[in-house]
Amino acid sequence: MTPNPRIWLGAPNSIKGPTEVIFQKQSGNNLLIVGQRDEAVLAILSVGFVSLAAQFPIGKANFILFDGNPPGSTSREYLEKIVATIPHKVTVAKPNDVAEIMNGLAADLKQRAENPSDEFPTTFVFIHGLQKFAKLRNEDEFSFSSDDSAPNPASQLSKLITEGPSLGIHVIATFDTYNNVNRFLSKKAFSEFEMRVLFQMSANDSASLIDNPRAGSLGLHRALFYNEQQGYLELFRPYALPREEWIQQAAQNLSQLSQG
Repeated sequence: MTPNPRIWLGAPNSIKGPTEVIFQKQSGNNLLIVGQRDEAVLAILSVGFVSLAAQFPIGKANFILFDGNPPGSTSREYLEKIVATIPHKVTVAKPNDVAEIMNGLAADLKQRAENPSDEFPTTFVFIHGLQKFAKLRNEDEFSFSSDDSAPNPASQLSKLITEGPSLGIHVIATFDTYNNVNRFLSKKAFSEFEMRVLFQMSANDSASLIDNPRAGSLGLHRALFYNEQQGYLELFRPYALPREEWIQQAAQNLSQLSQG
């Protein structure tokens, strides 16, 4: 059985190993990343994709990516290069795919709940810039559907966040601001992101996110990792965005998974 998978975030300020996020098969094990440091956020997602992929045999992990950046943008093209290195099943959501992919995830969640087993692959759902996906906004009273019986992607996402981790489905979501976190996530869904990364922001927003104003005094090259379940807050220096050589080496190393 694969040990608890993890993402390495950066170098700690204390003498210890790298700051890391460990995903366990229990409620609350989702990761929320908040801040307007676009390159640093992209670095966390990229390193996260590769490091998680390296920890699973082929067939034991699935990846789903929602990227809110427009096609042709530097960020989108960079993530596409990262995705191309992954030998596991990766689904990249196109703008019109949100409802279809959320339906698929809802069906997967239902199947896992009805048939508890370790046979299901671990699934990681990356949502980069969740605030850019209007269909995923919680309780949007101003949206109207011609079919009231159609599944609601926002409700499906909330259920995935609250019930998924204990069944082997984890959500890794990024937001630009706390205001958008508040607009898009219900209080219940927000509480199920027990692991949070914060970049520099106002002291008030920091306090709202982690009950501590410390992110208000962060410099440009520092971030905070908050683990609510284990009750600790860690200051770290995020890794830089990997260079092309790193991506090529990662692709070469990951290709060996499919040969094993």
